[in-house]
This record gives sequence, structure tokens and C-alpha cells, in this order.
Amino acid sequence: MIGIGIDTGGTYTDAVVYDMSAGRVLCSGKSPTTHTRLETGITKALDLLDPSYLKQAEMIALSTTLATNACLEDKGSRAKLLMIGMSPESMPNLPEIYGSYGFKELDQLIFIDGKPENMYEHPEEPDWDALMKNVPDWFAGLKAVGVCQIFPQYDGGKLERKAKETIRGAMDLSVTTAYDMFDEIDPLKRGAGTLLNARLVPTIDEFLKAVKNVLQERGLSIPVAIVRSDGSLMSEAMSREYPVETLLSGPAASVVGGCAIAGVRDAMIVDMGGTTTDVALVRDGRPLTAAKGISIGKWRTTVQGLYVDTFLLGGDSAVRYNTRGIYLDKGRVIPLSMLSKLHPQVTDKLRSLKERWKKHTRMLHEFYVLQKDISGDPAYTAEEQQLCACLKDGPLLPEELGEQIGKDLYYIRSARLEEEGIILRSGLTPTDMMVIRGEYDRYSPDAALEALDYLASNTDTDPRDIPGMVYRMVEKRMYCNLARILLSQQYGTRSLNPADENVMALIANTYDAAVSGKKAEWLSFPLKCELPIVGVGAPVHIFLPRVAELLGTHAIIRENAGVANAVGAIASQIVTKVTVKVKSVYDAGLLKGYIVYDDINRHQFEEYEEACAFARAVAKREVLRKSKKQGASSSPKVTITDHEVRYDLYLFENNIEAVATDSFL
Repeated sequence: MIGIGIDTGGTYTDAVVYDMSAGRVLCSGKSPTTHTRLETGITKALDLLDPSYLKQAEMIALSTTLATNACLEDKGSRAKLLMIGMSPESMPNLPEIYGSYGFKELDQLIFIDGKPENMYEHPEEPDWDALMKNVPDWFAGLKAVGVCQIFPQYDGGKLERKAKETIRGAMDLSVTTAYDMFDEIDPLKRGAGTLLNARLVPTIDEFLKAVKNVLQERGLSIPVAIVRSDGSLMSEAMSREYPVETLLSGPAASVVGGCAIAGVRDAMIVDMGGTTTDVALVRDGRPLTAAKGISIGKWRTTVQGLYVDTFLLGGDSAVRYNTRGIYLDKGRVIPLSMLSKLHPQVTDKLRSLKERWKKHTRMLHEFYVLQKDISGDPAYTAEEQQLCACLKDGPLLPEELGEQIGKDLYYIRSARLEEEGIILRSGLTPTDMMVIRGEYDRYSPDAALEALDYLASNTDTDPRDIPGMVYRMVEKRMYCNLARILLSQQYGTRSLNPADENVMALIANTYDAAVSGKKAEWLSFPLKCELPIVGVGAPVHIFLPRVAELLGTHAIIRENAGVANAVGAIASQIVTKVTVKVKSVYDAGLLKGYIVYDDINRHQFEEYEEACAFARAVAKREVLRKSKKQGASSSPKVTITDHEVRYDLYLFENNIEAVATDSFL
């Protein structure tokens, strides 16, 4: 069976033709991701594949880091969360903790009544007329809304569904409900995932539309699947409804693809892309999973997925300067060498800037680049629309843009436009350094060299030294983060907290000592990784071998490592999991029976085996229903296992897990 795998990352779009029976890549292609029109990058990647194979393809599988990058860069559609049955008064510590869940501002949360007297009663009906009346004011200027009620398990999320209907009846908005996605009890954690899902709907919808448009242009009518955060596949329809399930789609695909390409069962997988580096751990062929749901950037969610640590480091990380000198920023910019290929005038503008050089605290060599047209969109201010209109004819330097809008460059208000991906900056990056050093020949180095001279003159640095400096900065950040991840897995927070600044300083010192080779006066801390490190992603071959050596191990970088995410997409299977709990009921220490919930219905049993048998039947029925929604056939392989929770002779509960596995339809 022939399949096509496509991965759309922050920088590149990769495509492979994969022989699913033999487990090998037949051909591959790579093209820059075109954020202004995703179809262009996807088309160019597919054009590099053998067209005879495309006609034989029976399915297409996708992975993407678009959702991952949106979270890390705090981008996405404007959205708010409606919380039913809760109030700020019932959560007195809300002002102190809301940010730790991922909420940016308190006014992202809107509360309405419907609170039950206690957790064993159904929530009360809110004032629906009041909701209808306030919807236009509460949700004005938004693209999406999330809805989360307290204790939804006691009425099957009925209030959420009714609120969704009410909001949709008043405004044309995308509405996400928490009950359909999460079992988590903590309403703030469940709400964070729901709000995030609402913010990501346009991102994934745009991606899927682009793929479908490209397939239609080629006359291909084949099933489309997308990689979930746990490395399994789901259908196109499910991914449109629950885009938060793609939160770690790209990283999960890199784990599957990295293992498939390297042929190892124990490894650290390091996927370095344009924006982020994603790290996963594999033991005995099984990736580690996130025990309490995925946390990415500032967002704490209940999305089930692989353990993937994502940090901001990639080929497109911004190289900038301040009063202390040159540093590697965490944000992504478009490499100047890439921008100049699309807009040749960029090189001349940078040359002119260098010739009239003056020291400045702002990055005068970085361009503003328009990504999306917002003309006439009432959600944006007149000033924002004017700013974007100035960029329609091409990228502008800060001084140029300030002159066109009639303001000093210090008063260019582009923060919200950049946050929402309407505008991107373009500046110097590690990719540009790779081009300058001749280790990446896709682009001309001319624009990057002009900017490099300007950067050097602002920092009193020899421009010839800067590429090597940037390489060492990338190497050090990668080393420190890989060491942090290994320490976290080894010790957790029991005796050593890898998130502590002092611990990170200690890790940095071990790097400095390893690089310098100087013998410590009193005590040394050599770090040694006991796993091989599998590298995937386009720039990883330049940095990872040295980092692996410093960590006392070796790197494995195989052919097709640069398109491992696309390989992982098409090599994945559908895996669906459902857990049904059998809870013991005690009264004054005496066992009174067992309870099993079937959706909103509560069933009580006197006999343990009878309760477990009922729970297994419910689990099997639900896993078959959910797997079909993911895109599985009508007869996937189902396995059911019991996980009892006991203390001494007391049984608290039995978590009965049903797992369905199948290939995509």
C-alpha cells in the first residue's frame, strides 16, 4: 500500500511517498512553508515527488507544528471562555493562579450561574435569557468561544451544549465545549484546554483547507488523516472539531518517524525545526507519555499525548543584540537569506542601512513582513489596517514603516498583529549563519552578510566571528535543555528541580567546563547520557553530534532524517483509549458496593465481578464508537486491561482501559 505523508512546520513543509507494506521511503520533497498561503508550500513539496507514485496513493497522513508554535508564541484567534456554575468568589485564589493555567488575562473568563448545592447534585439551569442578551457584548470582536461547566459528568454536559446553541444562535462563532473532550475534574485545567481548542480552530481549519485544495487540483480523492498528540491518527472531521488534539502533532510524528528511520528501541529523539526543538524519550520501543496531560509553553491542558519537551530553539531563532552584546532570542523570525530570495530589494535596503550606519537600541535591520490581508476586517483598528496596508507592496524596515504611517518607529503598534501572525519579523538567524558558512546552499548569503555587518558595528564585534558565536549559542542552549530533560526524568523534583535557575546555571557550567577542557580546581560535574540521541529535522546534523559528544553519548542521524515528521505521519496507526472506572463505596469503613458511570447514568452493583463486567462492556462500546470517529474500520483490534488502585486490603477503584488499534480507513 502506498501512502503520502506531509508535515507542515513553522519553516518547511516536507512530503514523502511511503511504502507502508515494506516500511520504506520511496521519495521525498522539502519546500519552505508559505504562511501567507499554505497551499503554495504544500504544492511545491508534492511537486518534488514522483508523480507516478501519487496516483497510486491510497491515503494521505498529515502532521504539523502549527498548533505547537501557536501555543509557544501565544498566537491564535481571539477567544474567551464561558464558565457555567462557577464564580470568581468561589475561587478566591483565581487572581494569583489563572496565569499558571495559560490564561493571559482574567477577562478571558466569563462566569454565569448554574452552581449546584454540592458536587453530588446536577448543576442548576443558568439564566438563558440573560446569556442571550449579553452574548453580543461579551463576545464582540472574537473568532471563537469555549464553554466549560462545573461537574459536567452529572448531566452529560447538557448545560454546555445548550450554551453552545445559545451563543451560535446569537453570533456566527466557533464554539468548543469541554465535556466532549476532557474528563478532568479541575475546571480551570479543563477550561484552559477548551479555550486553547477554540483559539486553534482557525489555524487547523486553514491547514486542512490548504491540503484539500492541493489534492483537488491534482484530482486526488483519498482519505485524509492527521497525527494526534499521542502519535496516533485521527480523521479530518475529528481534527477540525478538536484541533487541540494536534497540539503535539509534529513532535509526536517525529518520534514515530525517528524510531522508524533509526531502527532503535531506546533513545532520546531530538527534532530541531525552524521555531522549536522537540525532545521525546523512548524505552523498549514505547515512547514516554505525559502522565497528567500535555503542558506546552504556559498552557496546562488535559490533552493526552506523548511526553514531549518543547523549547524555543530552531533555525529561525532570532539573533539580536543588547547592551551586553549579541544573544540568541527565543522568538522566531524569517531568515533574511530566505526573505531576500522572495524580495530581492531586501539586500539593497540592508546595504543602504549599513552605509548610513548609526547605533540604535532597536533592531533597525529587521523587516516587517505582511502574512495575511486584514483589509476591511472590523476586528482590527484603523491604525492596524493602515500599518498592514503599507506592507502590501513588500517588507519594510522599521524606519521605512514609521515614515509611511507618519510616526516615530518607537510608536509602531504591531504587537497584536505579530501575536496573531498577521505580521512577522525578518532578521538574522542560525539559518543565515549556516548559509554564510556554506553549510546550507538553498539561499544566497548576500542579504545576511549586509545585516551581519550592521549587527557587528552595533556591538563592536568582528563580523567574521559572529557565525561561530551563534553556533556556540545554539549548541549551548541545546546541551542545557537536553541535560535539563534528562535530570528531570532521573530525579523529578524530589531532590533536584531542573526548572530552578540555580540548577540551570550548574548545567551551563558543566557545558563551559566540557568545552574548555579545563580541569576543575575542586569538583567537576560531567554529565553522561545513557541513551543514543536520534536526530531529526533539517539543521540537526550541524549541532547535535557535538552536543551528544559533550553529553558522553553518540548521535544517530540517518538518511531521510530531514523529513522524519512526514515519515512518522504516514507510519502512524489509529490508537483509541477509553477508561471506565469501577468505584468502591464505603460507609464507616464497610464496603457497601460498587458504582459505574455510563455517560450520565449512575449504576450501582453489589458484586465486584458484575460491576467490572458491566464496565468492560461500556469501555468496549465506547472505544469502538470513538475509534470509528477517529477514522478506524468497524472491526479494530480491542484489548481491555484492569488497573486496580488499592491500599492494603482496601480497593478504591478499578480503572478498566479499552484500547482499539487499527490502520486508517
